Amino acid sequence: MPLKRLFVYFICILIVTLHTSCSDFSRLQKTGTPEEKLAKAIEYYNKGETYKAGVLLEDISPILKGKAEAEQALYYLANNYYKQKQYIMSAFYFKDFYLTYPRSKFVEETMYMHIYSLYLSSAEYNLDQQSTYECLKALAVFSTRYPNTTYLKECELIYTELNTKLMHKAYEHSMIYHKVGNYKSAVVAISNFINDYPNSIYLDKSYYTRFEAQCHLAKNSIHGKIQLDRYYQAIAYYQLYVDKFPDSKHKKVSNEYYDKTVKALEELNSK
Repeated sequence: MPLKRLFVYFICILIVTLHTSCSDFSRLQKTGTPEEKLAKAIEYYNKGETYKAGVLLEDISPILKGKAEAEQALYYLANNYYKQKQYIMSAFYFKDFYLTYPRSKFVEETMYMHIYSLYLSSAEYNLDQQSTYECLKALAVFSTRYPNTTYLKECELIYTELNTKLMHKAYEHSMIYHKVGNYKSAVVAISNFINDYPNSIYLDKSYYTRFEAQCHLAKNSIHGKIQLDRYYQAIAYYQLYVDKFPDSKHKKVSNEYYDKTVKALEELNSK
């Protein structure tokens, strides 16, 4: 058979196969029983045909509520969304599953998959972190319920990564006030960051920046007791900084700010 005719033959076979498949799917959608649709949806799921599986599962899940097959349908629906990388939807349905069927053998698995779906839907640190907070909250509940879970290592990695992301976001947020010259807010925000993340990799820069912001705040204050108190607070922040980071890379600049602060205080006290 010539190559061209062979190619045409295979194309025709493919078209007939696809048409038959689509016709069977459409017919099942219209006339199939919920049980038939569930069986076919699982077949589609196992073959990787997630679109068709999802259509059937979405169709039958509400109908099967209260029946024995409902648990299986919801389990596959959640996993099907996960396979499609629709992680917000899979998180929703995994949670729906373990809340609806708290005695199911799949509870531990679906609780973890709810966490993992939220983790995968977590945005970059500079964007909204709703999924991140929801994930950490779910992780805390899961860890309490299953302290010896088989997913322990995975949970520890998720916790570390998400907390690092929130720490980075908090650090950047605290630095913004200093960058725009709002030194009073900068001191408050950086102090909050230091208290919230006492083991952060950003502590050196945070302690130094708080001291610098306090120096600017004092310098720009109206002469009087408030300015005097702010200069004294700057010296207190400097002392905390050099005690904690005696070999900081900002040491030279911080010493220059300190000298200026001491000089300003001497001038104010001499008046």
